[in-house]
Parts: sequence; C-alpha cells; structure tokens
Amino acid sequence: MEPLVAKVLCRPNIRTLSRAMSTKICYENMKMYIDGSFVPAENDKTLDILSPKDQVRIGSIADAGINDVEKALCAASDSFNNYHSDWRKTTVKDRCSLVACMADNVASRLEEFAIAESLDCGKPIVESRADIEFCVDILRYYAEIGEECFKDKHLPIPGTELKSRLSPEPYGVIGCITPWNYPLLQAVNKVAPALVAGCSIVVKPSPLASITTLLLGEAANSCGLPRGSLNIITGGPPSGDPGAAIHLTNSDKLDKLSFTGSTSAGVHMLKSSAELIRPTSLELGGKGAMVVFEDVDIDVAVDWAMVGIFMCAGQICSATSRLLVHEEIRDKFVEKLLSKTKKIVVGDPLDEETRMGPLVSAAQKSGVISRIKQAEKSGCHVLIGGSASPDGLPQNLKAGNFVQPTIFADVPLDNAAWTEEIFGPVLCVNSFSTEEEAIAIVNDNVYGLAHSVMSTDEDRANRVAARMKAGVVYVNSNQVAAPSTPFGGCRRSGFGREWGELGLDEYIHLKTITSA
Repeated sequence: MEPLVAKVLCRPNIRTLSRAMSTKICYENMKMYIDGSFVPAENDKTLDILSPKDQVRIGSIADAGINDVEKALCAASDSFNNYHSDWRKTTVKDRCSLVACMADNVASRLEEFAIAESLDCGKPIVESRADIEFCVDILRYYAEIGEECFKDKHLPIPGTELKSRLSPEPYGVIGCITPWNYPLLQAVNKVAPALVAGCSIVVKPSPLASITTLLLGEAANSCGLPRGSLNIITGGPPSGDPGAAIHLTNSDKLDKLSFTGSTSAGVHMLKSSAELIRPTSLELGGKGAMVVFEDVDIDVAVDWAMVGIFMCAGQICSATSRLLVHEEIRDKFVEKLLSKTKKIVVGDPLDEETRMGPLVSAAQKSGVISRIKQAEKSGCHVLIGGSASPDGLPQNLKAGNFVQPTIFADVPLDNAAWTEEIFGPVLCVNSFSTEEEAIAIVNDNVYGLAHSVMSTDEDRANRVAARMKAGVVYVNSNQVAAPSTPFGGCRRSGFGREWGELGLDEYIHLKTITSA
C-alpha cells in the first residue's frame, strides 16, 4: 500500500474523463441510509448542494430532524443489543469479508466517487482520486487484520489453578461525526474498524459534503451489510435543522462517540459525553510547524513545505502552517518557495491541471479572507497572495470560493496568524538560529497534532522529533500516511487514534474472564 501523499505527487497516467462524466451525474434528492433502507427526511426536508467552484446547485440531501436521528439510533441499538439479530450473529470473519466487499465496490466506482468528492468539497480531481484509493486501502487493511486482532489473550495466574483470558468484544453503538475536508476518508476511518469490531454505527457527515458518505452506504447495502449495523443521517447547520446533531450527541443510546472537526466543536462533544460518562475520541484542530535545518536539499524541502500547506487548499487539521527555516538558508529557501508557489494552478477542481481548488463554502472563504486581512492590517509582510481574489479565473468561476496561496514572512510569534488555526492556504514563515530555539517555538502553541522536521543529520532529526509535542511527526517528509500508521493528536488537538491496530482498538471493549 502506497502512502497517501505519494499518490498525490507521483500519480502517472491520470484519466481525462472527469469533466465529461460530471455533466451526466445528478445528486438530486439523495436519501439517508437508516436500518438497511434509503429514506427521505421527515416531512421530506432537504438541503441544496452547492458546488464550491461556482456556487451552482448540483443536487440536494435530506435534512434530518430529531425523529430521523432517533430512528437511526434505534436501528443501531436494536441491531447491536439484540443478540439474535443478523448483525450480532456475524463472526469477525464474516465482518472482514463484508468490509472487503465494500472496498471492492468503492474501487470499482473510483471515478464516480472522486468526481463526487471534487464537486462536493472542491478539491482537485487528482487529490480526490488519491483520497478514494486510500479509502480502499483502509477498508482492505482492516478486513485483513481483523481476525488476528480479535483473538482472546490468555493471562497466566501463577500459583493458582485459576484460568483467565482477555476477551475482545465490540464496544457497542457508535456515533460518528465527520467533517467536510476529507468526507469519504473521515467516514471510512471510523466505519471500517467499527464494522470489523462488530459495532453498530450512526454516521453524520458534514452537510457541506455528504455525497460520498451516502455512496459508501450504497456500497455497504450492495454487499449485504445486515440492517441497522450502518446508518447515515445527513443535514444540519448552517442551513439545516440544528436539533439532529444535538440529539445524536446527547443520546444515551450511544456507547461511544467519535468526532473529527474543530476544537471548539470538540469541547461541546466532550461536555455531552461527560454528562453520560461516555468514552469519546476527538481528532481536532492543529497549528503544525515544519522545521528546516541548513543541511537540507532546498528544492526537496520546499516541495514538502508546499504539500504541508497547499494540499486540500490548506483545509487540513495536520497542515504545517508555521514554517521555521534556519537563518543560513532562509533567503534562498524563501526565493524558491515563492517561485514554486507562483506556479500553482488554481482553478476548476475537475480540470486535470488544477493543483488547488476552492474552499468548501462561502463562509469558509470569508473566514479565511478575514484572517488574511487581519494579518495584513497587523503589519505582517505579505510575500505572495493576500486577500484579493486569484488572478486568471474564468468568468464561470468568479463566484467560486477561491483564495490565493498566501505566504507571510517574519510574523511576530504572538500574532494570531502564527498562533491560531486558519484552515486555508496561508503559510507563515520565520527563521531560527539554534535547535533549542526551533523546538521552543514549535512547542509554544496549544495544539499538538502534527509537525515536520527536515535534516540530513538523522540523529538531529530524530532528536528534534522526540521533543516535538505532537501525536504525529514527519521526518524529511510531510502529510505522508498509510493505513497501518496510527494518526491522532495531543493537547488541544484531541485524543484517540485512527488507522493501524490502535484504530481498531478504539472500537473494542476488553473483558477479563476468570474461571476456577
């Protein structure tokens, strides 16, 4: 399995039928998936789907109300808590086969999923294809490791005739709330291990990007997933019913909650769970840093720096939006960084040449532009980009949610642009002189999701990585991922892990059974 970033940067023989196919696809009246059936929302309420590239309506999704959510919760609860249900009768081998089938279904429809992703959240088609392929890899990974990870572990009790074993069991009914930046990937990150473990799930994707999660429901349905084991509800703020998400997170039918999104929203999730003493996994915001030492190959380091901030138009929780370059190479590094940034093609996400698409919504664009203007007014030096609209956009994209790739230099360390998550294509550059100084600057932040360090001195790179306060550190790379490598944060970036065996452990309850 290739790392995700390798597929984005090195993909050969890219197909060219995306724009032609997109004219034939309709996402009108997409229904929710509850208890094994595709159903509309109560009173047939819907939300329009607006494509980020031009704000044109491309379809609609159901806008769930409280009663719709309760139906999904009851379906999940019945399928899990009824030991005679078809779902509870499955073995781990059965469940691995079902998830493998889902992988095959998604793989066979890769272009369909990729086009939907690009139209729905605005990312370039080359990124969307890589994302969908990675989703297939994750589904297959958990289908492959499930049986081995779901075995009893015998525990010796010296000096007695007692026998004890640690027995893994499915955690229960899981509520999964996913964001809009990686819609299918974030759903698969939770759904694949939870299904293999035997949990029943209610998934609520962001109303800004729900299409591919609903297509995942189609894949599950076509594979014969027992009813109630996977439920997908859609809708909610900013345009839809706010009660649905609140009802889901406050429900005592959930045995666990898994949330990926902003830190502020994560605080509300944790408060809801605290009332119920309910375990909760949180993958939240970040303000990652990339440290570049003087011994690097500058061209290579610049490429990794650009991956760290401009992929997905900077809408990545693990983005390395703070760049620290050793003072000896600072000027040369910045010169090459600007040269390459100028060549980024910003445009239609379905154009094969596009390398940065629009932001997901008008509100997201407005928020990022506001942050850029704030930095400009506070005296931050704009090297490239800024708050103005990108040049060269065709007339049909003028209404889209496009923001220029923007780089600020010599940003004060207490400036909001340096300390707060912007969630857009905005990079802040500073220099440093010593290793100790770099580490201190990196760790002087409330987040702890992902950082990067670049150096040909392996000892130094590993030494710095060990001292960075983060759940993930990339050494001589950035944003690389594989299904077997756990991902998650610390501090205000949350807790819990996705991917790897630890990602499966999140959905397993361990029971100690001792017998005489």
